[in-house]
Amino acid sequence: MQTTKKKTDYRHLIAGGIAASLTTSICCLGPLALLATGVSGAWMSNLMFFERYQPILIAVTLLAFVLAGRNVFFTTNAVGENDSCQHRGPDWKKASVFAASSCLALVFISSEYWILFLV
Repeated sequence: MQTTKKKTDYRHLIAGGIAASLTTSICCLGPLALLATGVSGAWMSNLMFFERYQPILIAVTLLAFVLAGRNVFFTTNAVGENDSCQHRGPDWKKASVFAASSCLALVFISSEYWILFLV
């Protein structure tokens, strides 16, 4: 009996990385987005609660994207009985989704520094 490795899904890791990076930037992008839509008030200072968790969330984001990148670029293909052992490169769709979501996460994480130039 031949055992094959189950291929892990990279989409969950990318979604987790985007969610963590969005939560990281909520203390900076949140008030800007709310003010741009016309919502204001003193309660918006409560969004600064997430600022103390920024380093942890950035580490979670980077870890999720490292694991997703490992699954996208360095997967071992499971070989069945009738399959060839030819080495295939990463799928271009997976690689482009990974690149786009990585750039989006980078924008979210770095928003604390570039948001000052918009105001």
